[in-house]
Amino acid sequence: MNPLAPVQPGHPHYQHRPVLQLGPFNKTKTHDDPERWVCVYPAYINKNKSLKEGRRIPKEKGVDTPTYQDIKMVLDEAKVEYILERKFYPRERSKEPNYIGRFKVHLKDKEGEFIRDDFQSRDQILLYLGEKIPILKSRTTMQAKVSTTEAPQASSGAVPKKKKGKK
Repeated sequence: MNPLAPVQPGHPHYQHRPVLQLGPFNKTKTHDDPERWVCVYPAYINKNKSLKEGRRIPKEKGVDTPTYQDIKMVLDEAKVEYILERKFYPRERSKEPNYIGRFKVHLKDKEGEFIRDDFQSRDQILLYLGEKIPILKSRTTMQAKVSTTEAPQASSGAVPKKKKGKK
């Protein structure tokens, strides 16, 4: 194995794209350079997290444990240019594959003008994600399966166990 070869992603759903070598932030770079794009982590819209843990939007507008696949689907549907990086949010305690993913979202063109009128800040993107992720087909079918499996269990009568005691 070549030690200089890029590290292969461990998650099977991760798209294999050429790894861009992003440098440090520099004010001389234009807004078209990926270093100047806006970062979005799944933790920013996770309603189960506190503000200290990294949530950036109100709980009412957050999503229950969003994944990078959910964010990717919404951004693809909105036709927003982004780069998905295999990074974890620094405050994330769990290193499971569900929590992976940093999105660099392209907001401004070379002159600093917004590319889209509906996305003019990171907060607008986060609120859009919080609004669209719950209505994704993958989310709605998963919730339907959960509700159908819980319904029969609740209706069945529970048989009390016999108590074991001394004779």
